[in-house]
Amino acid sequence: MKRFLLFSALITLVCTANIEAQKIEELTAQVGKGIQFKTKDDLFYLKFRTRIQTRWDFENTLSDQYGPSEFENKAWVKRARLKFDGYFLNKSLVYKIEYDLAGGYVRDAIFKYKKNNIELWFGQGKLPGNRERVVSSGNLQLVDRSIFNKNYTLDRDAGIQFHHKFNIGKAVVYDRWAVSSGNGIKDNSMAPGMSYTGKLEVMPFGEFSSKGAYVSADLKREEKAKLAIAAYTNFNTDAYKDRGQLGDVIGGEADLLNIGGDLLLKYRGYSLMVEAANRSVTDGNEFVYDEVGDIEYAYYTGYGANVQTGYLFKNNWELSGRYAFTKPKETAFHSEITDYTVCVSKYIIGHKFKFQGDVTFRDKVGGQDKVITRFQMEFQF
Repeated sequence: MKRFLLFSALITLVCTANIEAQKIEELTAQVGKGIQFKTKDDLFYLKFRTRIQTRWDFENTLSDQYGPSEFENKAWVKRARLKFDGYFLNKSLVYKIEYDLAGGYVRDAIFKYKKNNIELWFGQGKLPGNRERVVSSGNLQLVDRSIFNKNYTLDRDAGIQFHHKFNIGKAVVYDRWAVSSGNGIKDNSMAPGMSYTGKLEVMPFGEFSSKGAYVSADLKREEKAKLAIAAYTNFNTDAYKDRGQLGDVIGGEADLLNIGGDLLLKYRGYSLMVEAANRSVTDGNEFVYDEVGDIEYAYYTGYGANVQTGYLFKNNWELSGRYAFTKPKETAFHSEITDYTVCVSKYIIGHKFKFQGDVTFRDKVGGQDKVITRFQMEFQF
């Protein structure tokens, strides 16, 4: 709570200082687009947004040789976010801040320099990894991200990034690069390692409508088929968490290599996303040992994939489904899981105001299977 109050005070001071220095020329408020204002000289622009996701989850653990049946439920606020973004001095100097009210920490704090088709990022934000992760949690097709994303995403990190866009005929190509600490944004401590990320993305039929390459579901109902194909790699040296930027601090250091790719297709309400990744330890030894030489833990290595598809009807109801799995190498420490999910969504104002419900059958090798039912309402101001 103290961190949130300090953060709020800082933002208030920054905004107040700019308001006092210059007269506000435009002030607007709209659902999904937040509160926006800019100064008369157009040297400062601020957009303030908030987002709330309320959930009610039900888990039915099925009875089998591993244990008896069990029922649990949880009504909770999954996400509550504050976002501030805009530009200052000129439109090429862009900033973004995102604060997690539910978790009590800063998720994004980035300055960007944008010029023509080049962007330089400085600060903390998402790495150019798998598509499902880069898509905002406010723009998801199902209630939440997949079991694949949980275990193989690169997530966020602090450092510098270079983004570049160019054309080859009508095809659009993006190359994105990052050098970062490799420690992620939680349990972040001084460490000897670094992280190096590169991603190449090709859109052979041109850009998606309204930045739809990173918005789930075909809400714009693309009149012509749009396709994005991407591949990325990440090398995280001396990682001390079992999944690199994420996971448990396990008392070891290892060089982790992540290789992945994804595909997105949208056409007249239909959408298909496929992504896969593999993580390995470069020296082939996933284990962490205690002081007497016994195996204590293992890095999360292995491979996984996620396939999700859906169709948006003209009344803005959508039926979607997902098949996702993770196959870790060391199953004595990490579970092999496969999820089968069906989801129904009703979009009132696109992703800005929607209701969703999904049901997942979770097949867990060496453990009890589950049926997970989730209901969600999302509102973005």
